[in-house]
Amino acid sequence: MRHADKLRQLGLGAQLRKLREQKGLSTRSVARSLGVSPASINRTELGTRCPGREEVSALCALFGVVGEEKRELLDRVSETKDNAAWLATDHIPDQVASLMVLEREAVAIKGVEVSLVPGLVQTGDYARLILSAALAPGLDLERQVATRLGRQAILSKPAAPRIDFFLDEAVLWHGLGHPSVVSEQLRQLISVQRRENVAIRVLPLGAGPHDAHRGTFTLYELGDGSPYVFVEAQGFGMFVTEPSAVQPFVEACKGMEEHALSPQDSDSMILAVAERLEDERAEVVQEHLQR
Repeated sequence: MRHADKLRQLGLGAQLRKLREQKGLSTRSVARSLGVSPASINRTELGTRCPGREEVSALCALFGVVGEEKRELLDRVSETKDNAAWLATDHIPDQVASLMVLEREAVAIKGVEVSLVPGLVQTGDYARLILSAALAPGLDLERQVATRLGRQAILSKPAAPRIDFFLDEAVLWHGLGHPSVVSEQLRQLISVQRRENVAIRVLPLGAGPHDAHRGTFTLYELGDGSPYVFVEAQGFGMFVTEPSAVQPFVEACKGMEEHALSPQDSDSMILAVAERLEDERAEVVQEHLQR
């Protein structure tokens, strides 16, 4: 099973379990109402079994779920290719599709970045700049940019996840040869931080050794409390799902709280860097005009 399929089932199961518990129902009573075994309900909630649309529709009726919430649950069922179209498309690599599932199902996301601005808060021009530098053969750049920007919808969806990003200060100073693009991106960070569910905190260069120096990673917490980690390095990525392997990343995020600037102080630093990049850009333009 692909990561994307597995994660979709986990997310669906976690949501169905939450709805059942909110109604105060046992797995046995739900199974009796649907005419299935309690073991089937347990496997569904654990993500080891994917129910069909009819079963999910029956569960929605039992739990009193209607309207948009019901539609979203039915959309997650992988019974047909069409139902999974939002997840698996020809132009979205499986790894990106898996990240989309995690982002959609997470109630909390914590990311640590040591070189680039996180994709969930990138501007279109910044994303285009980054993606163009490592575009795989056969992939359309504008489609990749659109996919990345589309993922940002989770920032403002109903019941949006809590998002905390820890950025090494070096991320702010990477002009990438396009200071105007980067300065616009930095101002975007300040704008995004105004959202109640988003915090962007800078790890200053003078903070001393901390776990961010070990590399970039993102920690996702699903609705049932289960954590997942995605680790990136040298253009490769891998998912970490075993609890014992995930725990060091959980502890690392706790350590970031001690080393990072507050969101307010981070805003001040980000703005100062953006203004400096803009001033330097203006000086270059002025020198060019005087020649």
